[in-house]
Amino acid sequence: MDRKSVSGYCFYHYGCLVSWSSQKQKVIASSSTEAEYYSPSYALREALWIRLFITSLQLSLPTPFPLLCDNQSAIRLANSDVSSPCSKHIDVQYHFIREKIEDGTFETSWIPTADMTADIFTKSLPFPAFSRHCSALGILPLP
Repeated sequence: MDRKSVSGYCFYHYGCLVSWSSQKQKVIASSSTEAEYYSPSYALREALWIRLFITSLQLSLPTPFPLLCDNQSAIRLANSDVSSPCSKHIDVQYHFIREKIEDGTFETSWIPTADMTADIFTKSLPFPAFSRHCSALGILPLP
């Protein structure tokens, strides 16, 4: 066991799943807030590409582009320009999410953990939650 957390995301456009991923984090987080903070930073990289692609197709785009997160501490950290003693060690590459929030390109919003579909990519889930998230991803059960 290497103690690295897993980040996951899924993006929808007009209710259709267009992108999803699961990836082991490259660093060991020293707290759950830190691990949860890395996830939206990871998702933001994909969101930037999706925004560019949607714009190039001249399709409508929500402004600011929403990033949902189920950890309120991570949302506060992303929306704060102040480093606390608990977050000063977080690498600058993960703080670029703050720049995108400040310029109005993106916004972070809280979503209850029970509704976080990306959890299916990051952890074992009880069958009811697993089934609900499979359905949200458009994965149909075998007949």
